[in-house]
Amino acid sequence: MQTLEGTIVEKEGGLRASFQGAERPYVRATISRLDAPEVMRHARIYDVTELAQQVGDQISLEVLRVTTDRKTGTVWFDCKLL
Repeated sequence: MQTLEGTIVEKEGGLRASFQGAERPYVRATISRLDAPEVMRHARIYDVTELAQQVGDQISLEVLRVTTDRKTGTVWFDCKLL
């Protein structure tokens, strides 16, 4: 199991997307890694509409899938809360 742990830099809740064949709620967040704070990761956290954690709080996620947006080159980590 791959995990992503870090500090929430920004978040946007109340989003919906098709994931694994079903429309599901998610929160889009930018996470600063604990082991390398200068490294930012873009995460989509599925099956939640809002996060209880605030910007500046630490979060632990299980990575379900990693995808790259070919147009922008952005790497997205599709995750769920641990």
